[in-house]
Amino acid sequence: MDLDKALSASLINIAKHGDTDIFPFPFESHLFFDKPLECRNLLLELHKNFDSTLAMDPPLTIETLTQVGYTGFRWATLIEPFWNAYYLSLVIALAEQIESQRIPINDGVVFSYRYEWNETEGKLFKDVTWGDYRRRALELSQSSSFVVLTDVADFYPRIYHHRIENALNRLASPGDIASRIMKLLFSFSKNVSYGLPVGGPASRILAELALNATDFHLLRRSIAFCRYADDYCIFCKDKSQAYEVLVLLSEKLYNEGLVLQKKKTKILSAEEFREAARLLDPAGMNDPLATEEQKLLNISIRFDPYSPTAVEDYEALKAAVSQIDILGILGREVAKTVIDPTVVRQAINAIRALEPAAKEGAIRTLLDHDNLLVLLPVFVAVMRAVRGVYDELSESGKTYIDDTLAKLYDEKSHLLSVELNLSYYIQALAKRHSPRKEEILIEVFERFTNPLLRRQIVLTMANWNCHYWLSDIKKRYAGFTTWEKRAIILGSYVLGDEGKHWRDHTKGSWSLMESLIRDWFADRYQKNKAIPV
Repeated sequence: MDLDKALSASLINIAKHGDTDIFPFPFESHLFFDKPLECRNLLLELHKNFDSTLAMDPPLTIETLTQVGYTGFRWATLIEPFWNAYYLSLVIALAEQIESQRIPINDGVVFSYRYEWNETEGKLFKDVTWGDYRRRALELSQSSSFVVLTDVADFYPRIYHHRIENALNRLASPGDIASRIMKLLFSFSKNVSYGLPVGGPASRILAELALNATDFHLLRRSIAFCRYADDYCIFCKDKSQAYEVLVLLSEKLYNEGLVLQKKKTKILSAEEFREAARLLDPAGMNDPLATEEQKLLNISIRFDPYSPTAVEDYEALKAAVSQIDILGILGREVAKTVIDPTVVRQAINAIRALEPAAKEGAIRTLLDHDNLLVLLPVFVAVMRAVRGVYDELSESGKTYIDDTLAKLYDEKSHLLSVELNLSYYIQALAKRHSPRKEEILIEVFERFTNPLLRRQIVLTMANWNCHYWLSDIKKRYAGFTTWEKRAIILGSYVLGDEGKHWRDHTKGSWSLMESLIRDWFADRYQKNKAIPV
């Protein structure tokens, strides 16, 4: 795909699906949706002046920990939205060539992130899921005696840039795009020669390229396997072959600078594997032997409100969800010591399709103090669900949410000790104003330096018309990062003539991106649209 089309594809994809599946969507995604032509032209200017812009105004990234299980964490990176859109466009420009180098999808071997641009839906990948990978694994296990389960340790942070660079340069016609991608990766990783930013589709495409050589080492040796991202299932006739394959895989990954997770590497009998994966067996909705959890995992919860068939799709989703006892599933999970995150996330995502009374019951179940502690690995999903259904709940339901969220902060809950958890908590807190919530946000703003948290607070305080606080914060504008500065520009519209005078006084120091943001939000504000938090 030529770069001009790739720029448009990048903006469409981000506008429809966001730029990350880890962080809250930045408000710039709305800008990409509302003014795609202006944004594309700005990115073209960035492309023309790439080296000088990279030197003078490098991408500002936010790194923070994300929760993995009950006691695990990993680093994730949020890239400044315009630079991220440019990064994605460069990768999209080469994505067809990258896809052509991979084992064909029809071989049933590699299932993750198979590139296929769909302009209508703004999607970058084929509709191939982790569930398809697991079903294929179950199928292959039928003709094997043993199964090796393993995955790559710290996959994204360990990927060496020079291996990516070599693979890109081996493409048929990478042009100077490959070198630009490498310069961006070097900047994102704070000038070290390894690591991909976690969370966005560009890095996913490049990560697949990083494992491509290892895939072919296994394939050309007639080893039966399937892979999804950094997860491998390998199928062997006996234990001896299983150990041999593990040695081979370890050697080939080591050549790429990667190693396997010791604690997650297992050799199971085929029967043990199938027993462990029984919940993922594709039992049909009408199978009388299927558990509620199996039925739930077989529903596609994905819903596009902008689809031409959005009404029909939503009704179909509601009909499917109505056949499953979502509250029962949640009740069984929170009664456990350790939840099944896959099942719980799917159940949480299904809440939006429940009837109003059931929605409120589900939210009350999730926010129960003891239940929340058990739900720690999916706390972000809980906060997303709370925010998503808040406006549909009764007054008492909203009050229950408000009181529970305030209590979490007042008790200094460890659930809020991870800054990413705190950012989603702020989004849920922002749904309705109260003096106590205002006090909480001011305290968080003063306690934390994370630009993501601070920008969310600025936007929330603007929606709440907290003039006194916004008037004071704009005086410190010069000392903030780009992330907070853009939020202050939006917030200044709440200040009326005071805000206009301030914008006129400071706009001389704004970048082209900040000027575009000002123009975009001026239109939204005149139409009485809320500031997106």
